[in-house]
Amino acid sequence: MRKKRIRLGANPRRAVLSDMLPFEVPATFSNRHFYSFLTQNEVEVRDNRLSWKACDNSLDALMRLMFGVKPGVAPQPASVTEWGRTKMIRSFSMKECELCTIPFRFRVSHKSGARTLSIAHPRNQVMVANFYRQFHASLLYYCSLSPYSIRHPVSVSKYSYHKDSTHKRLKAVTDGGVEEAGREYEQLGSHFVYRSYSNIHKFFESYKYHRSEKKFNAMIQVDISKCFDSIYTHSIAWAIFGKEQTKHDLNLSKNNFPDKFDKLLSLMNERETNGILIGPEFSRIFAEVILQAIDMHIEKELREKSKIVHKIDYEAFRYVDDYFVFFNEESTAHKFTEVASVCLANFKLHINSAKSKLYEKPVITELTIAKDRVSLLLGEEIWSRKSPRAPDSTEGSGPAPAPLERAKDSFSGYVDANRLIVRFKTVIKESGVGYSDILNYTFAVIETKLQRAFDDYMCCEQNHDAQRALTSLVTGILEFLFFTYAASPRVNHTVRMVRIIASLTNFLNSSGVGFELRHSVYKFIHDNAVHQIEKNKLQPYREVETLYLLNALSHIGKAYWLPESTLARYFGISTNDDGQLEREEFLSYFSLTVGFSYMRDKERYNSLRKFFEDNAIAKLNYMKSQCAHHTEALMLFLDLVACPYVSPAATTHLAQIFGMTSKNVAEIRAASDQWFTTWTNLDLVAELDAKRSRDVY
Repeated sequence: MRKKRIRLGANPRRAVLSDMLPFEVPATFSNRHFYSFLTQNEVEVRDNRLSWKACDNSLDALMRLMFGVKPGVAPQPASVTEWGRTKMIRSFSMKECELCTIPFRFRVSHKSGARTLSIAHPRNQVMVANFYRQFHASLLYYCSLSPYSIRHPVSVSKYSYHKDSTHKRLKAVTDGGVEEAGREYEQLGSHFVYRSYSNIHKFFESYKYHRSEKKFNAMIQVDISKCFDSIYTHSIAWAIFGKEQTKHDLNLSKNNFPDKFDKLLSLMNERETNGILIGPEFSRIFAEVILQAIDMHIEKELREKSKIVHKIDYEAFRYVDDYFVFFNEESTAHKFTEVASVCLANFKLHINSAKSKLYEKPVITELTIAKDRVSLLLGEEIWSRKSPRAPDSTEGSGPAPAPLERAKDSFSGYVDANRLIVRFKTVIKESGVGYSDILNYTFAVIETKLQRAFDDYMCCEQNHDAQRALTSLVTGILEFLFFTYAASPRVNHTVRMVRIIASLTNFLNSSGVGFELRHSVYKFIHDNAVHQIEKNKLQPYREVETLYLLNALSHIGKAYWLPESTLARYFGISTNDDGQLEREEFLSYFSLTVGFSYMRDKERYNSLRKFFEDNAIAKLNYMKSQCAHHTEALMLFLDLVACPYVSPAATTHLAQIFGMTSKNVAEIRAASDQWFTTWTNLDLVAELDAKRSRDVY
């Protein structure tokens, strides 16, 4: 399919679109509308002033709210001429903006427990984008020094690549990621282009990996324990100027690149200096600057004091917070681990000894073995083909039909879901990996196979037999998907599975498959999704996964909308003895927004929607003292003001909590009809497709 190459302009706000959010946010949530607001109104920070394009005061209240400016402070109007064009702007001094904020934290399942991810306050996101604009050259320089790093930014992205007619077909890629040097991209996945590997599994299959295996006899994998939770923000100055120099000369690290980067990350985290926000790409860049300095210390210490030389006595690679060290002598591996432990400790970081692994020749990881076997297995067990049709018995005596009149091929496809499940479990058991390690790859291969099946089907005669063969194949694949997903219902696996569901739903709806056959597939999806949601309800940290499954149920059609009582139960809402809905705790921002998006204005959900309104009002009332600088409060307020399904009475209550008048509410709606939640015209396939350009850590 033809690609369009779009040159990316020098928009100082672009990082808001690419580097601010964790991968694990709901499909309805994004920064796209917020980015549009910033761009259309030319919101930026320059010369220590926050400015925006405005001919009147209609945005004043919103800008005060968004950037924490006290009500009595008046913006300064001015006329500015740029490139021969005069515009009116209004601005606040940055001294009037309160930048110390509380991030929105949410938990997702991770390995055997959970981890906390964070979204920075919108005002801090603007400050990060401004920092990128000011210091992108310094960021690139300090991320280019390590002899070990195999994932670091090398340049600012200049182009975005898009396919024509995007999202009209299920097009699978097995390795979405950040932008990679030397490769074209369909999505702008990151502000920077990265070298050398956007995914660790690419490294395991690379020439560098195989070259090192030829040269050395063994490899050790070393993991940094709780890297992002443990990073001390002041240590970025140690990384750049040296720890001792920084401690003895306090003026050395004032008001410069490391000082501003340090303050940027601590202010968005309630001035916390121990640990950084987990999830956003800018946090990984902050960590990379520090880890690059540690890499240099390790390499120098080994070379100068132990005469152990990189690429001669050993070869080390670091991917984010994992080291992979090839060696011949066991003493070399011990010395590397010893020196790395000391160098990391100097920056208040530590090795997780329990996760260290030793591999001897053949140096191949359990995951590489599993991927190879899964690829072969799916190739054997899932297939579709188009075959020439056998001529009817009545056709033999007549003349051969003209080429354009000849019958199309016939479609056939096959999968034995039960046998596939048994063989897949065997691969898991024999290769020594867990479901969570291999499902992302497995689902990606299945996406590719579905695309091939759909392509074959469209080239064949689409009679009833072909439709039955297609829906039988799809149902078998879905049975395998839901079975394996149930073993590891992580967000990244949920995203891929829901993308498959949404894409195949679109295909079945548009390809002329009969009503009965289509709805046999949708009924299967509904029953299995409901079963999984029931399981999630009993498990902690499954909120985001449940919300994605609700999106999937919404996408398959109105015949499968949940009863109000069932939906309430999924959100932990019960009915008391008086017949009133109740919940022990406030609903989260994600549950509230996705819940409203699911219920829309349907009458069957009137009671539950009213409960959601009351719960949101009570939640913001409870948070009232923190609303000025709490990320969740601001995003919830702006989204509910823009929500077409929230009643005017509820909107009035919400505005009063924030000290807003009805005029202010009208101004907010005029500024943007959507903020962080897409309330109308949600293209679920497009939203999930965009996540292909993001990596999961």
